[in-house]
Amino acid sequence: MHYVEKKRSKSKVAIVRVENGRVKEAVVKALELIGGLPENLVPGKKVLIKPNFIRSEPPSTGTTTDFRLIRAIVEILRERGIKDIIVGEASGNQYDTEEIYRFLKIRDWFPDVDIIDLDQDEIISVKIEGAKALKEVGIARKALEADFIISLPILKTHNSTLITLGMKNMMGVLPQREKWKMHLSGLHKALVDLNRIVKPHLVIVDGIIGQEGLGPTMGKPVEMNLLIAGYDVVAVDSVGSAVMDIPPAKIKHLVCAEKEGLGTSNLGKIEVVGERIENVKRHFKRPYGKIIFYLTGIIQYKIGVFLLDKFNYDIRPFLRDFASFHLPKPKLKKKLCKGTKKCIEVCPENAIKFNKNYPKIDYKKCTGCMACYEQCPEQAFKISRFPKWWLRLTT
Repeated sequence: MHYVEKKRSKSKVAIVRVENGRVKEAVVKALELIGGLPENLVPGKKVLIKPNFIRSEPPSTGTTTDFRLIRAIVEILRERGIKDIIVGEASGNQYDTEEIYRFLKIRDWFPDVDIIDLDQDEIISVKIEGAKALKEVGIARKALEADFIISLPILKTHNSTLITLGMKNMMGVLPQREKWKMHLSGLHKALVDLNRIVKPHLVIVDGIIGQEGLGPTMGKPVEMNLLIAGYDVVAVDSVGSAVMDIPPAKIKHLVCAEKEGLGTSNLGKIEVVGERIENVKRHFKRPYGKIIFYLTGIIQYKIGVFLLDKFNYDIRPFLRDFASFHLPKPKLKKKLCKGTKKCIEVCPENAIKFNKNYPKIDYKKCTGCMACYEQCPEQAFKISRFPKWWLRLTT
């Protein structure tokens, strides 16, 4: 990568409120607070926008980066004359990035931008000098060739690393098997090693709707209406952690990253501009069963590598099918329903009909797009992660 960040005396991180859905306005304000885009980010530079599209869930669940944030970044870059823009992702361990793109209809949202499945990109093996855990790793060529990387993680907790923000979001430039290597190498130190090679130049944390509890995919959405932005990924992640009421000193990869000179995790050495942490902080529920998820993951990755090496058998389709039961589905809260029938109007699959003055969801047709949940004026739907067969029996 050709972009070299200008040295700063003190890491600056902006916290900005998103007022009345005006996302671009908030992005512009955040960039102004941190000094604007770098002067040498000029036409001809290659920019990679790295969102968080871990699996087929809409942004309202707190799992997926808000499309309005991506659009705002694209427009700001275009206004600067930058045309070589890529939105790229390689999804979570057992998921298919192209399937996620189709579910989210991401290419309909961004017909003027190259949307790249980094899992299918040419993979370049890179040796990491000074690595503590990840000595060598395969990285998507598009990420290595980018002059400027903008990471757009979500404000959420994680069942293995406690938080998942800008540093961890860079795992999405790795193909599936290399993600297994990250976990087996010791995830916290491996994250630091990875960010030596593909450290994002700008991080804007999507805190419009975050996620607490059993993140990164099974937690509960938390409406925060915030953006957290800065050029020091470690500092941004530390401020994001503090906003979730999690001391950065408890996040092993942040502490390690500061020791290795990747950035600042000490809040006392970070200049927070815009909103104060104390004014926006909310206690996010921690993930439970951390040890169980960690051990289950290690066993899964070891079995996966063994079967792939010895028998060329890929267990990911099986894991994806097994995990599909906890994908989000809408569930009606009858006490709140006023019978406006807005849910019927917005359902793209015609999966909702009225039955005895209440909407009835046909879960065989429901794709989990959550349009009814997002647009019901009474907020009469909630997110359920129970399997469809259970919902059919209980509703």
